[in-house]
Amino acid sequence: MAECTPMLRAVLTAVLCLLALGILLCLIRAIRGPRYTDRVIALNEICTLVIFVICILSYLLGKAYLVDVAILYGLLNLLAVAVLSRVTVERHRNRKEGKK
Repeated sequence: MAECTPMLRAVLTAVLCLLALGILLCLIRAIRGPRYTDRVIALNEICTLVIFVICILSYLLGKAYLVDVAILYGLLNLLAVAVLSRVTVERHRNRKEGKK
């Protein structure tokens, strides 16, 4: 693993702060989102940003096992979005059939 210089550590810390701000903004969108799909997309984006945070922390802390945690978290995110998308499609079909 490459050596983490003080300059790189400062840049990565700034990136972590920006990612935290992005997570906060996505959380606000997930709470306020007028539609169900807005909430699903915001939660997917939060999970993606958390994966980035875990990977950066893995580099800063020098713990390689955190990358494995990030990969597992990504797989769980994929599964959750697939299930939520399926539920959304079924809800839409049921509403469409109910109107006919």
